[in-house]
Amino acid sequence: MQATLEFRLFCLALSSSRQDDRHGAALRQAIADHPHWDTVLAGARRHAVAALLLAGFRGGDMAVPDAVIDELRREAHAAARHSLAQAAALARLCRRFTELGLRVVVLKGVPLAQRLYGDPGLRSAQDIDLLVDAADIDAADAVLGETGHRRTETPAPGQIRAFHRRWLKEITYDHPDYGRVELHHRLTDLAELLPWDFATLWRARDEVRLGDVAVPVLGRRHLACYLCAHAAEHAWQRLRWLTDLAALLREPGELEIALAAAEEAGLAAPMLHAVMLAHDWLGLPLGEDILARARADRRVGRLDRILAHSYAGEAWHIMPRRGSLAALLRYSL
Repeated sequence: MQATLEFRLFCLALSSSRQDDRHGAALRQAIADHPHWDTVLAGARRHAVAALLLAGFRGGDMAVPDAVIDELRREAHAAARHSLAQAAALARLCRRFTELGLRVVVLKGVPLAQRLYGDPGLRSAQDIDLLVDAADIDAADAVLGETGHRRTETPAPGQIRAFHRRWLKEITYDHPDYGRVELHHRLTDLAELLPWDFATLWRARDEVRLGDVAVPVLGRRHLACYLCAHAAEHAWQRLRWLTDLAALLREPGELEIALAAAEEAGLAAPMLHAVMLAHDWLGLPLGEDILARARADRRVGRLDRILAHSYAGEAWHIMPRRGSLAALLRYSL
């Protein structure tokens, strides 16, 4: 893929805090080459990474225009306020689920930001994603109803289980204070893609503390595969998802765990593609054996050709309007 100057700068900034002096020099040179800053800001909005870009530009002597820094700071502050509201809501919801004896696992969002970056404000989360056992989905729906969440779909609670278990992975809700909540009964749209049942995920869960509340999250063996599968299903629509996966795989032992788990789950090609992207775009350290394996895999090559349509040229910073033909071509076909 032939990357534009703005996309190269974008990726350098996202990975700058984890790189050496040579990397910093490359970022300063990209800034000196007079990029179109409106394009960079459009990319920050599309990929929801304003706070991470801001952190990257602050590392070292970066001659980024003040207006760009001000706009990134404004967006980062807005995202941080939203994350704080979500964190408070999650703490309340987890307490209520525990009081009722209902098991819930939180996917992505504020706990993932806390785990990967040590700061919930560094990752902008649009939704709160909750995973429950399919057998508990009506009870979970009732909890969300009693806590001020309005379901956006029409089926009554008694019909939810039969309808959604067959066709959809989640039920969506709106809350006036912090937006959308998704109640999942499986991890992916295609049930066979990640076929782990809830009991398996619950036994292997980890916990992230938000204040005085321990929030259940996906365990090490399942998290990387989920992040990869979720992003690949959506054609890696947001580069934020790749920065998350790269941050996870930088932790000692996580790359080996991810590759083994993906192989076992039948997701070797999507995971190899993901780690290759994380290496090429975000500087994830990879052994030559892994990189050679990824580049030689025909399935990885096919995935990369598909992805190129969403990132080549100017496409990387443009988000097609929901429901448009462009969106159908990019994200569905």
